[in-house]
Amino acid sequence: MGKRLQLLAWGLPLAAAALAAALGTRDPADLPYFAHAARTLLSADWANAFADPSLQVGPLQLLVVGLGDRIGGMGFLDYLLGLGLTALAVFTVGRLLRGRAHRALFQCAAGLALVALGITAEAYSYGHPAQVAIPLLWILAAIDAREGKTVRAGALLGLAAGFEVWGVLGAPVLLLAGSARLLVRGLAAQVALTALLFGPFVLFGDFRMFEYSWRVEGWTLVRVLVPAGSEFPWTLRVLQGACALGVGVALALTLRRTDRALWAVPLGIVAVRVLLDPTLYSWYWLALETLALVGAAELATSLRTRWSLPQTPEPATSASTLRRG
Repeated sequence: MGKRLQLLAWGLPLAAAALAAALGTRDPADLPYFAHAARTLLSADWANAFADPSLQVGPLQLLVVGLGDRIGGMGFLDYLLGLGLTALAVFTVGRLLRGRAHRALFQCAAGLALVALGITAEAYSYGHPAQVAIPLLWILAAIDAREGKTVRAGALLGLAAGFEVWGVLGAPVLLLAGSARLLVRGLAAQVALTALLFGPFVLFGDFRMFEYSWRVEGWTLVRVLVPAGSEFPWTLRVLQGACALGVGVALALTLRRTDRALWAVPLGIVAVRVLLDPTLYSWYWLALETLALVGAAELATSLRTRWSLPQTPEPATSASTLRRG
C-alpha cells in the first residue's frame, strides 16, 4: 500500500504537469532571449555568453534552456520545465515531511497545487523557472544543514546561484546546522561551487552582468527611498541582498530549533527581496507562492491531533487473558 501511495504521489502531479503543458497555448516571454544566449554558451565562443549586461540569469539556467531548445524547441521546454519543477516540488515536500503521517498525500497535494495554481505554467510563460527552483533548493539545503550535511547544503546553494545570482542569498539556512565548523564548511562549498560556475566566464570572457541597471518603478515601495525613474545599479542590489540576508540570519537564529525554520527562513529572505525590489516583476511572486505552498504542507502535517485517529486501548480482561495464555 505504501509503495502504491508513493507512486500516486509522484504520478498524479507529473501527469497533471504534462497535461497542462499539452493543453497550454502560452507564448514564452524571456525564454527565446535566453535560448539565443544559450547558443553562445554552447558554441566555441562560450566564454562571452555574458557579454550582454541585460542577461541576468546564471549558466545553469542557460544550459537547461539551451539543451531543451536544441532537443525540441519551446514546446519541449514547456514539458521539460513543467515536469522538472513539479518533480522537484514533490521531492522537496517528501524530504521535508519525512517520518510524518500522510506524507504521500501531501506530496501529491503540493505537486497538484503547483500545477493547478499555474505556478509551473507561469514559470515557463514568464521564462523564469529559477523563481520556483531556487526556493525549493534552499529548503533542501536547509534540511541538509539541519542534518549536519553542510557541504552538500552549500553545494545546493551554489547550484541555486547557477540558475540566478540571487540564489546566493540562501546562505542563512546554513545556520541551522548549529555549529560554527559546519557553517564554515557549508559556506566554503557554496562559494567554491558558485565561483566554479561563474569563474570561467569572468576569467576568460567578456563578463558584463554587473554593469546592468534597473529603473525604479512607481508602483514599488523602493520609490520611497529612491525616486521613481532613477537607476538602480548592482551596488543597490548588494544593499538589497544584505537586508534580505540580515532578515534570514535573524529568522535562522530565532527558529533554528523548529521545523518552521526549514521554510520560514527562505520565505523571509524572498519576502524582503521582493519588498525592496525596484521593478517587482510579476514572476517574482512565483518564489513566494512556492514557499507558501510548501510551508502550508509542513504546517498541516504538524497538526497531528487533527490528522491522527484516536487509539482505543485494549480491554484489561483481554490483555490479562493473553498474558495467562
